[in-house]
Amino acid sequence: MITFYTPGESALELPDPAQCSEFTRRAVSIDLCEPTPEEEQVLEAALGLDIPTREEMQAIELSSRLYKEGNVLYLTATVLVKAQIERPESAAVTFILMPEQLVTLRYETPRAFQAFRARREANLTSYRTSYDILAGLIDAIIERIADILEGVGAHLDQISLEVFNADPTSARTTESSVRVQAGKVAQRDFVEVLRRIGLNSDLVSRARESLVSFTRLVAYFRETQKDTPAAAEALAHLKTVATDLNSLSDHATFLAGKVSFVLDATLGMINNEQNRIVKIVSIAAVVFLPPTLVASIYGMNFELMPELKWAAGYPFAIILMIISAVRPYAWFKRKGWL
Repeated sequence: MITFYTPGESALELPDPAQCSEFTRRAVSIDLCEPTPEEEQVLEAALGLDIPTREEMQAIELSSRLYKEGNVLYLTATVLVKAQIERPESAAVTFILMPEQLVTLRYETPRAFQAFRARREANLTSYRTSYDILAGLIDAIIERIADILEGVGAHLDQISLEVFNADPTSARTTESSVRVQAGKVAQRDFVEVLRRIGLNSDLVSRARESLVSFTRLVAYFRETQKDTPAAAEALAHLKTVATDLNSLSDHATFLAGKVSFVLDATLGMINNEQNRIVKIVSIAAVVFLPPTLVASIYGMNFELMPELKWAAGYPFAIILMIISAVRPYAWFKRKGWL
């Protein structure tokens, strides 16, 4: 699908490549979404440029993502496509910048592109040059990443409350509720908590990858276009965008550290719970060891054991086993181990 953006006019989508030639020269921006080979050939012939293949867009080398051929800039960056916690995905988007036109090549539909299109449709007098549209698209993408990081921060706060508090809706904990919390921690599904932490970590890493790619893109654009008069306004705007990218990168690093902290805390809770279970089992073993010893002694059935013919031998053994079990339990209770 090819979409044409002409100054002062609404976006025009043309499914038939044969109709594209007459609109190519008038459009200030052309959006290629999952183009067919025929659409690529028509556009390459009309604009006189080489459109990168999907495989070339996936290259990780900086020289393959950011380069210049004549007066045409090829800028490829990674954009978050699906930012849901359950299944985050990212994809490469290529910006082909010419002095009079901008071509965007993508095989997915990031929400930022939809937001930019709606913003432009609301004010058709804006974004009249290729540089304006490039800056506007980058703005929309950065805003989207900021929203995603904000959402991740909220999710991590919720997970922290669930891990550290008995009541996830309350951030306050008193000493009198410690034992109640311990009981609820034992019932908590730590497997689900770990899964959510992992999904948030994946989303943060993809957001950081996107931020790094756009930091490189903006730096390369500013370096190559610093002497271009037509790009002066976009350069001034992208200077502010570069500051925003650095701030968001720092925030993403902070969130990555918070993910590690919450993960360590969760693993610590799991370890404490396992220790508590082992402690209970160990105390139970110690409590039942003396009665077992008494029962073993009087269960040997040697002929020269005088207690075997004693009338009160059985109740004596039972009472002795009860006492030998109660005394260790009372001792543990006194020490506060239970």
